[in-house]
Amino acid sequence: MKKILLSTLAIFAALAVYAEQISVTWDGPNDWSGVADAEKVISYSSNGITITVDQAAGGTKPTVNANYNDCRSYAKNTVRIISDAGTMSEIVFNLSAQGVRRLPDVTASVGEVTIDVANSKVIWAGSATDVTFTVGEKAVHGTDGEAKAGQLDFLSLDVTVSGEAAAVSMPLFSVSAGTFYAPVEVEITCSTEGASIYYTLDGTTPDATKTLYEAPVTISETATLKAVAVKGSDVSSVNEATYKIESVPTVADIAAFLATNTTEAAKTDVYCIDCPVTVMYQYDRYLYITDGTTSLQVYGALNNKYENGDVLEGVCGSVGYYNGTYQMTPVAASFGEATQGAAVQPTVVTAGDVTAKMVSQYIKLVNVTVDAEATFTDATGSVAAYKRFDVELPAVGTDTYTVEGFVSIYKTTVQVFPTKITNTTALNGAKAVANRAFAVNGYIKTTGENETVSVYNVTGKLVATGVAGRDIKVAQKGIYIVKVGEKATKVVVR
Repeated sequence: MKKILLSTLAIFAALAVYAEQISVTWDGPNDWSGVADAEKVISYSSNGITITVDQAAGGTKPTVNANYNDCRSYAKNTVRIISDAGTMSEIVFNLSAQGVRRLPDVTASVGEVTIDVANSKVIWAGSATDVTFTVGEKAVHGTDGEAKAGQLDFLSLDVTVSGEAAAVSMPLFSVSAGTFYAPVEVEITCSTEGASIYYTLDGTTPDATKTLYEAPVTISETATLKAVAVKGSDVSSVNEATYKIESVPTVADIAAFLATNTTEAAKTDVYCIDCPVTVMYQYDRYLYITDGTTSLQVYGALNNKYENGDVLEGVCGSVGYYNGTYQMTPVAASFGEATQGAAVQPTVVTAGDVTAKMVSQYIKLVNVTVDAEATFTDATGSVAAYKRFDVELPAVGTDTYTVEGFVSIYKTTVQVFPTKITNTTALNGAKAVANRAFAVNGYIKTTGENETVSVYNVTGKLVATGVAGRDIKVAQKGIYIVKVGEKATKVVVR
């Protein structure tokens, strides 16, 4: 018995010595492929460990934050860890400060996950060379609270491996498995120099007798892609992914699209809008479109940039719902190249006209004031404003403004997301005067004595001041409103 016990201890000691912990770190976003181009899939490899983060079913693309150097994976993103260094028995995600705030549940394709809140870690235990983690939707373990969206944000990994390292790295796919509504093009790569890649689409196991990979593989119907890398007599492990290609029902227009969901909850059923739609505005993940009758907010990562007047055909998505506003969760592949059409002009309305029935409409408010924080007011009433885009809201005061933007609902509050705010105080408050101001050689000259001169650009921004009778230099050519005392005129600086 004593000899058996000693032998067992010796085996465990040998195994303990054989295990190796690999620390995976990076110097910055440029170390990751796909980050610079804001792609849906980003990846990084170091010391035989490859991290691949995929947007998957999420609404936000993964990235590496340039300021904090943490990999940020968002709700419903997937994080795949592949080891060519041996069999993994433990993976430790070392969370960033943002990761602690937004920590969600995390599930794994194999093995067990422990959320170690006290030590700011997510720990996986098991036995595998390939593990995929899915990021939970809500920050149920985060200090920000479960009302916030979940994020798995980490600064580094500690991976414990044992056994022999792979002689040839497993090939990787540029697109993760999933459901698609158009043909998908998949690139296959291998980090082992000089290795050849072979693949199959018929479910059989690939080897050197199968199709040699030479160009991206286009998958137009549901199939399982399998691939191996071969170098001499060494063969990698098999990578595989199933791509489900589905047809999509169509609806006539935006109103019919919205009618597919009245549940006050997001749905995943995808529909394509049969009529052309025109882009009104795009900012980050927000896109506003109209079919001429009904407008729609689209929220999600897209591959293209659009301008007002761009016309799109065959856009597809599901009807999402966020705190009172119905929107489209897009199928990014359906938002292709646009054709140029006529720009859409905002509809002029009064503050009192803005109601919930106008959600996602492009509107223009004229001569409104800000008599309460984040509120635009005119003689007909008031409407709330919210800085959704990169447009600063004016402070409370007596100045008047022209506001362009989109109507939204937050819970039960109707509000406007401004896209442009112009201060019109100088134009409204000044009486016209001729021949009091003119331009010469890039300078604005005025007549009079000791009167205050104010120079505004066409958006109503004050750009220069001076005293009548003295030359005023402006920074660039253009049209200016020059106010001399309480009178104003238009001056063109050429």
